Amino acid sequence: MFRLVLRIVADARETPSGIPELLAGKGVYLQKKSLDVADYVIGEIAIERKTVNDFISSLYRGRLFEQAERISSAYSKYLLIVEGDAQEALADLKNPNVYWGTLLALALKFDFRIFFTMDQDETASLLYLLAKQAQSDYRMQRPMLVKKPRMETTKDWQILILGSLPSIGPKLAEKLLQSFGSVRNVLKASSKELAVRGGIGEARARKIQQLLDAEYRPGQAKQSKLA
Repeated sequence: MFRLVLRIVADARETPSGIPELLAGKGVYLQKKSLDVADYVIGEIAIERKTVNDFISSLYRGRLFEQAERISSAYSKYLLIVEGDAQEALADLKNPNVYWGTLLALALKFDFRIFFTMDQDETASLLYLLAKQAQSDYRMQRPMLVKKPRMETTKDWQILILGSLPSIGPKLAEKLLQSFGSVRNVLKASSKELAVRGGIGEARARKIQQLLDAEYRPGQAKQSKLA
């Protein structure tokens, strides 16, 4: 009797977590790849996994919403798994409302479905069940990995170039082009001009200027996409 195979793609950096090994033990056909966004891909769904401590660290370092924007721009469906004892982590926070406020923002602004698991075993079980449900949908039997988009027009290239800047997705890229008229004008603009005239705020403008002015250092250690 023909049996469909449960397929999950896992980012290679997830190996130390032990979850890929747990999934393989459940009979999942696991592919390890270097993913640009997300930690796991099941059919059309991108899954981001964070331990509670990683989640809080990313929040305070200002990278969480940048990551959420990248995933929501790349995939139409996405989940966030927060793994660990949230109550224990919240006890160490001076203002726990920041934690809950961030979860609400992810759910309301980016439409993230958020799940809580206590450990790697529960996370693996959740991913396994998701793969089983995806099995019944023909479109989701094979993971859909995001590839470099096909560029056909000048506008496509302009949005791609500016959309690759820190915290700038396709929508903000188009907004900047409308404000400044060209990619070159955007890149020549000062931090204040980007913030005010470009309407992207001081934090985003500062990140862009820091990147554009940063000295290139060959051989610099690669940073994790979810730092």
